[in-house]
Amino acid sequence: MKEKHEKVNIGNLSNQDLLYVTGSIRPQDEIKKNDACFRAGFLGSKIQVQPYSQQEMQLLEAGLFKKLPVYDRVLNRKSKHITEVEIATEHFEKLNRPPEHVREAAARIAEDYRLVNGRKSPTQKMDSRKWDIRNTLRVLGRGTPYPIELASTESHFSQDVLYGSTGQSTAAILHEKGKRNDDESKLAPVSFQVQHREWSGQYRGQVVTQTPVSNAPDANAGERFSEKLTSRSVSKIFESAAYTSTCHGGFTTFLTLTFNKEQRLRIFGGLADPSDVNSIGAHHPVRFRRNMVTYKSSEFVKRTESPVCNIGGAYTSIAIDGQIPKLMNASGEITGDYCLLSQKPKAEFTIDKTLETTVGKEVSRLLDGLKKMYQRGWLADHTVQTDKHSHAKYSDLTHEQVPPHFKSIPTEFGPSFMKDDFHYIWVAECPANEDGEPNPHVHVLLRWTVEPHLFSAWAKRFEKIWGHGFAKLERIREPKAAGSYIIKAVGYAAKGDNAEQGLIRGNRYNIAKCSRAPAWECIASFEADNITAIIKELGYRLERWKKPLERTLNRLSYQKRQTIKAKATAIKKGEPEDKLKKMQSRIIRLEKQALNVKKEMKSRQVHVSTANNFSISFDGKEAKDKLDDFLMWAAGARGWGMDCRDMDLSELKNEADGFYHDRFIQFKDKQAYWQAVLNDPIPIETYDENELSYWKSFTADYLEGRLTPMLR
Repeated sequence: MKEKHEKVNIGNLSNQDLLYVTGSIRPQDEIKKNDACFRAGFLGSKIQVQPYSQQEMQLLEAGLFKKLPVYDRVLNRKSKHITEVEIATEHFEKLNRPPEHVREAAARIAEDYRLVNGRKSPTQKMDSRKWDIRNTLRVLGRGTPYPIELASTESHFSQDVLYGSTGQSTAAILHEKGKRNDDESKLAPVSFQVQHREWSGQYRGQVVTQTPVSNAPDANAGERFSEKLTSRSVSKIFESAAYTSTCHGGFTTFLTLTFNKEQRLRIFGGLADPSDVNSIGAHHPVRFRRNMVTYKSSEFVKRTESPVCNIGGAYTSIAIDGQIPKLMNASGEITGDYCLLSQKPKAEFTIDKTLETTVGKEVSRLLDGLKKMYQRGWLADHTVQTDKHSHAKYSDLTHEQVPPHFKSIPTEFGPSFMKDDFHYIWVAECPANEDGEPNPHVHVLLRWTVEPHLFSAWAKRFEKIWGHGFAKLERIREPKAAGSYIIKAVGYAAKGDNAEQGLIRGNRYNIAKCSRAPAWECIASFEADNITAIIKELGYRLERWKKPLERTLNRLSYQKRQTIKAKATAIKKGEPEDKLKKMQSRIIRLEKQALNVKKEMKSRQVHVSTANNFSISFDGKEAKDKLDDFLMWAAGARGWGMDCRDMDLSELKNEADGFYHDRFIQFKDKQAYWQAVLNDPIPIETYDENELSYWKSFTADYLEGRLTPMLR
């Protein structure tokens, strides 16, 4: 027993054995508190005292290892992942949890300076981490507060940015491989042109970009399809209507053309109605045409002229001059002609749709007939007369000859009479009807009027020439505003780019040659320099001046709409006639007030906008003087170069610099000041933790509905 006792390892004593052995010396509670000697290895080696982990005990009991090295045995071992999570959590709590005394002080201040009484529950102590989570969830619940696309690009293309970028860059053509063509001009591709339009008396300053020869646009090819009127086409229509109104008296008749079912099928692919196919006879809607090689094959000769009828001949890549030899077979018979391989048609047959047409072709056919009728005269098959006694209208079947229209041209031998010009503008659209089917129709402006007793026969003649549906004629009350009639008809003026005008093949609109407004005439050309920034600045100034007038105009428009609704409601209720007349007089009064506001907005007779910093125009009798003042102000007060390409204007430039010297120095000082403000460092704002916690507690009470107002 003594030998066995000597072999007992003291380091393997259990806690029970240790308490039993030492219990005879000291009390058990003191031994439990002062067991550092056992844990520190005082009663045995520290290595022996350290117990194995559960995984190590399993390995030793399985007999895989007899013993484990010292550095492999760790007391209360934990996995690496759990250890890292505990360390990160402890560090995060230290950073985000304010001290205890700060939270107590904030709660005490909130209790002393409370703005409301009678709370049902005390203010919660919320740390900044919880507040961040709550604010984040609130933002996510509302969705994205800001649009993905910027509503305006003024922050990147403002006048200050344009002024600053003028001196940093110079306009030039980027040549391919660094070589310049001999045909290209050495001048800058961007210039500022002063233009004049004689028929309207307008002057305009326009920034023009010259397209280099090496970057010419591609030629148009294939069929043309369009879904809406472009802004350029709308401006052409307005200008042509204004030109016709100024120089020729304006358009007087508004014509609307519709298409029947048969014509709609022809427009939408050259189709025929199934009920008409059986009785169509030889006029089939589809025709096959053989593509032939011609003896005179060239780009100017049609493929149907002088065809090579012996199509059994062979093709050759060798050009043969003179008479084309014949290909003989063994019996000496001719089998066909030689044809060049380059002239071989790509397709053997071409499919022609005999019924296919376009809106433009049909309208052109109508206008050709109306032009002949206008210039040659026409015969009215009936007239509308009024009875002298009963004043009732009746139809008189007596024919009446209407004379043609002529215009007099002064010559050295006296006035000479020629056929009068036939003015027109037409615009087509194809919106969907109530059933979702395309509904093509055309709006036409005409400068043509007849006497009232001839109007019925005149409209009947129009519908007969058209022959594809109805032709509705209306008289235009204000010829000077005829351009707005046709633009409003297609919905562009009301909806702009969002107007559903439908898909149309071919021409969408057309203007008579005599009705087209003459182009602007260039008077002088300058280097652009910083002129775009100057135009932008003037656009900002004019828009700020117009802003109060625009608010007044919007208020008047809203009042007019509300009055119209009230009048419609009063009519349904059967209100007295006096009340309806008052409402109608109010509508007329609001319209006159809006018209006066619009006249005031145009009183300056200057057209410039921040949306287009490439153009500025002047109207009225003083347009030329205003243009001269603008050029002098731009050269002196804003440092524009006034470098004219056509003449030397250095004296005017020096005069402008001297006259506007003080204003130019003031402009430069203001630019330098705001640039210095922009370059200042952003101040760092500091927050008091007590005040922040105080106001967050009130916000929490308000959001959760725990506040009771003191003043009722």
